[in-house]
Amino acid sequence: MKRAAKGAVWGAFTNSGQVCMSAERIYVEESIYDDFLNIVKEETEKLIQGTNEDSDIGSMTFPKQKEIVKHHVKDALEKGAVLVSGSPPDKWDDSMFIQPIILANLKQDMEVVWDETFGPVMPIIPFKTEEEVIKLANESNYGLNASVWTSDLKKARRVASRLVSGAVTVNEVLVSVANHYLPFGGTKDSGIGRYHSEEGLKIFCHEKAIILDRGKRNKEIQWYPYKGKYAAFLKLFQSYFHERKKWIQFLRSYLKLLKK
Repeated sequence: MKRAAKGAVWGAFTNSGQVCMSAERIYVEESIYDDFLNIVKEETEKLIQGTNEDSDIGSMTFPKQKEIVKHHVKDALEKGAVLVSGSPPDKWDDSMFIQPIILANLKQDMEVVWDETFGPVMPIIPFKTEEEVIKLANESNYGLNASVWTSDLKKARRVASRLVSGAVTVNEVLVSVANHYLPFGGTKDSGIGRYHSEEGLKIFCHEKAIILDRGKRNKEIQWYPYKGKYAAFLKLFQSYFHERKKWIQFLRSYLKLLKK
């Protein structure tokens, strides 16, 4: 649990949360929720915020993004969320620094849960079952990166395979983007296409399909005229697209069409 908590803190707050793959939502099994929350709070409050070489977290980059973060946090608090760590938006100063925020008692309709906050905010949500957490995770409009944390690697693989995400790390966070042998890209509103790896090279290429025919026949079966061909075509398609391909029927239909 300690490793998962430390990983969550880094995944949510690195670069002040301004990472496309940052941990925007943390789902924790209900039985360990309170313990996890306490560890995350303790680890978060150890962090040093500033601009010198000893700092762990810097500031926000764009004023507009700070306003989005402020709006999301305010929306959550007004709808009943609990501020576990950090300060409420009405206490923020005019600088670009936002103290790392941990939120609990969240609901799916809160903007901080379903939208991208892109700031130093960690919403932590309990779940009861594996099915429930997969459903909750997949309800997002985004699907760039996810993490699964468990000592049961069989379960980890099972859950990872069902998450609608461009990448999933097990007992780690964010690091998949650093491996250039792996494709990087998202699903849903996180985009299409991949870069890095062989797939990344292909997306910047114009792939071309070339078909060569020796040109020995005067015509092809699909060419005009169609008179007298429809019944043979129907049998040809039925035999090819049947659950169990009927190759003898396919061949007979093909030869019949050649003679037309």
